[in-house]
Amino acid sequence: VVATTDVDAALAHVASYPAFAEVAKGPASRCEGRLASGLRVRVSAVSPRAFVVALHAATGSRNHVEALRAHAASRGKELTSRALYRVEGGERVRLAVKTEHVLYQSLGLGYMPPELRDGQAPLTPPRRAPRLVKVEDIRGFVHCHTTFSDGRDSLETMARAADARGMRYMTITDHSPTAHYAGGLSVDRLKEQWEEIDRVQELVSVKLLRGTESDILRDGSLDYPDRVLEKFDVVIASIHNRYRLNEREMTARIVHAMRHRFYKIWGHALGRLLLKRPPIECDTEQILDVIAESRAAIEINGDPHRLDMDPELAARARARGIRFVISVDAHSTSNLDNLHFGVSMARRAGLRRRDVLNTLDTAAFISAVRPT
Repeated sequence: VVATTDVDAALAHVASYPAFAEVAKGPASRCEGRLASGLRVRVSAVSPRAFVVALHAATGSRNHVEALRAHAASRGKELTSRALYRVEGGERVRLAVKTEHVLYQSLGLGYMPPELRDGQAPLTPPRRAPRLVKVEDIRGFVHCHTTFSDGRDSLETMARAADARGMRYMTITDHSPTAHYAGGLSVDRLKEQWEEIDRVQELVSVKLLRGTESDILRDGSLDYPDRVLEKFDVVIASIHNRYRLNEREMTARIVHAMRHRFYKIWGHALGRLLLKRPPIECDTEQILDVIAESRAAIEINGDPHRLDMDPELAARARARGIRFVISVDAHSTSNLDNLHFGVSMARRAGLRRRDVLNTLDTAAFISAVRPT
């Protein structure tokens, strides 16, 4: 949607975009085209005062827009694809709408973030408007790898990068022994890593937490003994092999892991790699029921190759009162920027700040995720 005082000039400029494989002028103030990649594009040019309402209508979803129009009609107003009117004695009076917040406010509603405009979330009054988690709410980086396993940057480099980004804590969660292909740490190498954590801690402000990404084995056990697990500050439990177990076997495997007596975070839960590997087959409803009664949380993985777990499933977990962490799954300092993707996935699931453990301050987070 383009705000302009010269519709013809704006659409002519759009039509000249070199990435278009084809383009055609649509009805009135619109043109449509197809990029060389196959992606369809529709551009609408509107007056500046129509921009906010037009953008909202284009954002959708269709079900949400239609629900908003029906609500407007019930309050003596009319919402079109370009404007909001108050209807008085058969006459329409156009209302000024300078922001989307004003649009909802004018209808007596709380602001609905775009991530929730899927037609499923109910319209709510202002006092009940959803306040979704934001990047600014996150206090610590969770799920960080270093050169002790398969990370590309040293522990000190990662810690300094977290410092530079203003984080209060960072979990150092390198791989466990079963992930030998990723340099998983033996117990002896753990001692070496912990000594390095102690050394680097003297150089940075961010609190460095001793953690692991421990493999969930075929039988559902974790691949460090309990005497080692109890010494960590945080345990992420993940599946990295045997993805092709049948649904019954995979469900039993994960259920056993989630019932482990130590607190753990279920890492990149369904193991998907976008466009490469499908989610594992398991009874997610049964697993979520177990997690709701266990000492466990679920990771929202911000790695853009994973974006795991699916927002719909995360929303079902939230309905059970399950807590989450939003992770970066970082293997380099540049991967720390994955936080944005993780937060976006969490917002699509309707997660609030209170649902996410790494919005807590350092002491509260450590207390919440401590294994024992």
